[in-house]
Amino acid sequence: MLLVATDEEAAVLREHIHRNPHFRVIAHTPSPRLALAQAHVLLPDVTVLDPSMNGDSDPAALFTGLRALAPPSAVVLRTTPAAGAFPELRGVLEEGAVHTAARDDHEALMQALLTIGRRRESCDPDH
Repeated sequence: MLLVATDEEAAVLREHIHRNPHFRVIAHTPSPRLALAQAHVLLPDVTVLDPSMNGDSDPAALFTGLRALAPPSAVVLRTTPAAGAFPELRGVLEEGAVHTAARDDHEALMQALLTIGRRRESCDPDH
């Protein structure tokens, strides 16, 4: 899984995610532009987008690029009341599978990861 979050937030997420032996964070970056470059090389099953990511590029382009990979990366969008669901992504959220989880709800994050894992296990690319 690829995390797009600040170093501090990625450390918290990594610790929480690694408690489950079925999930591993393979890379993280706060930069959407670098995240897309990493995704093209690493082909992550899941990418987690956090509101803390740096605004060096358009999150909609990141989302579209992740979903265009073969196989497409599933996306978990972490939200805050202030950030909502990333206003920049409103137009593209219907284009592919996206799972949302409140930023402070680690159970919702794990549930999204489990849902994605079950779909991938059944050969459903999470469309």
